[in-house]
Amino acid sequence: MAVDFVALDWETANGARGSACAVGLVRVEAGAVVDTWSTLLRPPECFSGFDENNTAVHGLRAADVADAPRFIDVWPTIESWLRSSTVVAHNAPFDLGVVQDATWAAGACCPRLRVGCTLALARRHYDLPSYTLDVVAEAAGVSLAQHHEALADSLAAAEILMRIAEESAASSVDEVFDLHGLALGWSTGPDAAPCRVVGRSRWTKVVPGTAGWAESTLW
Repeated sequence: MAVDFVALDWETANGARGSACAVGLVRVEAGAVVDTWSTLLRPPECFSGFDENNTAVHGLRAADVADAPRFIDVWPTIESWLRSSTVVAHNAPFDLGVVQDATWAAGACCPRLRVGCTLALARRHYDLPSYTLDVVAEAAGVSLAQHHEALADSLAAAEILMRIAEESAASSVDEVFDLHGLALGWSTGPDAAPCRVVGRSRWTKVVPGTAGWAESTLW
């Protein structure tokens, strides 16, 4: 199975998407996790304040990242991961927004990335009351040990995509998204667009834990 991609998750210090304070990366080759990388980050200076609402979600405060590398110092490492394959995230527009805003704030160039969204994919594959990462992970039978910890979330997104690919008998990232009527996105360039619905899914959504099937839908 040639399912190759890099899963990405960010945590942010405040309401500004450029306030990256943690990142998790997972490399998948031939449908298996082959490498992971994560770090805490000091956000770009103009987005550096920590908001209590964000801290309530991920538990991180300014003191936790005081000795962490600055975003700009580790951006070359992060960029090398992201450029190496299709980038996948749960709610990818958010994670791509972090890339765009944090690189702008740090004076770096935003790379052109091919992007897939497991949130969009899960909405086409499962019939669920909610499509948050923890709910989708449970539906897919995927462990999520510490929700809102960057590496744990990126691992969950990676395993969700691999599980959906397996259930769909898809042999590549392109095929699994195409089967569900979705097009992969591009972060920049004349064809910049999010991962999006482009047609009717050829997969009838399953209700996890039941023997029934939901009706196929365009949306």
